Amino acid sequence: MEEWFHGHNYLDHVPPSQWDQQDSRVEANTDLCLALLEQYGVQATFFVLGWIADRHPDLVRRISEAGHEIGCHSYGHPILFRLTEEEFVADLDQALAALKRAGVHECRCYRAPSFSLTPAVHHFLPLLAERGIRIDCSLFPIHHPRYGQPATPRRPFLLEGTVQNPFTVLPMTTVRMAGLNIPFSGGGYMRLLPERIYRSMRRRAWRQNVPVILYVHPWELDSFRPQVGLSPWNRWRSQGGQNSMPAKLAAILSEGRFQTVGDYIETRLVAGDLPVHHLKFADDFAN
Repeated sequence: MEEWFHGHNYLDHVPPSQWDQQDSRVEANTDLCLALLEQYGVQATFFVLGWIADRHPDLVRRISEAGHEIGCHSYGHPILFRLTEEEFVADLDQALAALKRAGVHECRCYRAPSFSLTPAVHHFLPLLAERGIRIDCSLFPIHHPRYGQPATPRRPFLLEGTVQNPFTVLPMTTVRMAGLNIPFSGGGYMRLLPERIYRSMRRRAWRQNVPVILYVHPWELDSFRPQVGLSPWNRWRSQGGQNSMPAKLAAILSEGRFQTVGDYIETRLVAGDLPVHHLKFADDFAN
């Protein structure tokens, strides 16, 4: 849950010093998302920026009162692998404090901005656990110049060393095709794919025993197209397919059963079927 200008493709054109000068569109777009979820009886997990929680606390409360789960998406939407450990902790604590002020007293889930919790900063994961977060949804096991980490697992797992007080990592959804992990189930990937291709890849993911995690930003449902100097390539990546998103999301929500991130992981913990996995931390690379 973020404003359009929080996307990292816009960072050079709308830096953080200018964010408060932009027209806010997050409330109307989130209300559209909430209406779709209510129409199809779906409970979702909203990963909320602390920056948003400070400016729209009533919106965060409405989401929670509607029965949805609130997770943390950082405070200021930083790229995590550019932060020191101290900077990461400061941003995380600021975010959790903002969510608490908005009425969120338990926050089980975290998703890094732009999936930027990459191998160089995997050592941030235990810091999440120290603050009561029990599920991370930041790893994307694909090739990507900013956030790809194709060597990480494709299925959820318990982080090694946390089994007694379990910390679960829930990677973003991919399908395995031609020796590659292919994304399809959210953000620009879902916006730009025709529905029939999405459905085909969803079936393939199910056959590969990979949970399908549908993720959407509220601004992706908006008719607004900011003209702020993006290159044609970045404009296509950031805005392509927005016209089709409300209908596409409605069709997907009407087709199956959904759970929040927390409820899904709880069922897996009760079943006791999550493998334990070791992720490479900074010390591993030093060795």
